[in-house]
Amino acid sequence: MAFFPEGQGRVKLLMLYIIKRFRTPVSREQLYTALAAVDGATYFEACQLIAELENEMYLIAVPARDQHLLYLTDRGEELVETFEMELPRSVRDEMIGYADEHRDEVRLANNVFCDALPKPDGSWEVKLALLEREGAVFEMELRVPDAKTANRVRENWVKNADGIYLETYLKLNGSEE
Repeated sequence: MAFFPEGQGRVKLLMLYIIKRFRTPVSREQLYTALAAVDGATYFEACQLIAELENEMYLIAVPARDQHLLYLTDRGEELVETFEMELPRSVRDEMIGYADEHRDEVRLANNVFCDALPKPDGSWEVKLALLEREGAVFEMELRVPDAKTANRVRENWVKNADGIYLETYLKLNGSEE
């Protein structure tokens, strides 16, 4: 990618920079939202530029459940490190603030999966997963008696997925004392 301080090259650099600042993979929609919040780029422009960044091997899209998550490649990291200082300080500060403010919700949305389905007998099946780049590192299916319990399980999973995973892992591994 040829770097230009304005135009499409600037928007591409902004995209790569915001992904770097999130420090977690992002969906296309999350990237569009972040870019619109700090730069005002249009949805259609962003779609085209993400595809170009993938073709140029600065980004990679990895399937994760019902979407693709965008990761910086080593080449993308190198480009950001080389040119990030070309972005105005005010823009970098705004992106850092946006990423810091939204990092947890982005991570939860992309790494913590939860779904609940009603069963014919009135019970509910709740599927929970904790996802990483390689796929699910933890999956669990529960059968609960009603919708109220299913919603409570979902809410608690979203809030406490990391802790539940760690506690379960330690107990199963025999490491907990």
